[in-house]
Amino acid sequence: MSKFHYKDSPSEKQKKAFKKFLSEDEELILVTGLSSAYIRSKFIWYLIFPGLIFFGALGGIALLLGFSQSGALTIASLGMIAAAILKTMHLYHSNRYLLTTRRVVIKKGIFGVKLSATLFDKITHLEVDQSFTDRLLLHHGTIIINTAGMSKGEISLKYVDYPMELKNLLERLINREREQFGLRGTTLTEVEGEIVS
Repeated sequence: MSKFHYKDSPSEKQKKAFKKFLSEDEELILVTGLSSAYIRSKFIWYLIFPGLIFFGALGGIALLLGFSQSGALTIASLGMIAAAILKTMHLYHSNRYLLTTRRVVIKKGIFGVKLSATLFDKITHLEVDQSFTDRLLLHHGTIIINTAGMSKGEISLKYVDYPMELKNLLERLINREREQFGLRGTTLTEVEGEIVS
């Protein structure tokens, strides 16, 4: 039996942090975001930019202040790594995907927050966009959620880990919600697998 990657319930810290984004009649089922492979690739990119800028600026300042070449190199390297870590942490925390008992919520931003949400009963179908490399090596992809009644018609969960598993979980949640309210749809099919209860 293969490992199921979306079996953990939200932690108490996550429930508290995202409670303000939920309505009174819904519960948080899953909190996820950008895949670990995508985050690692962005960290490497951030080492180059803005990392090299910090490396040059801090190295130059350290030399002007009379530090030795090895001291300046150490300060510059630490500045480069710190800049990449801060940018990566910001990227991770400002892109969160929430599945609740009633809807999908996309939260972007940390200080200024932009929310996109769609109710399960508005979802017409789901698609997974995953390249060959994404599927075999990186294990991430994008889930496209097509909706009825929205001006754009779709929202996307980009660069999620194991997108087929997340899509199956989402379909189970949608079907469970529709069965509960007697709105069993024919556009989404039952899938095998685990679900967070």
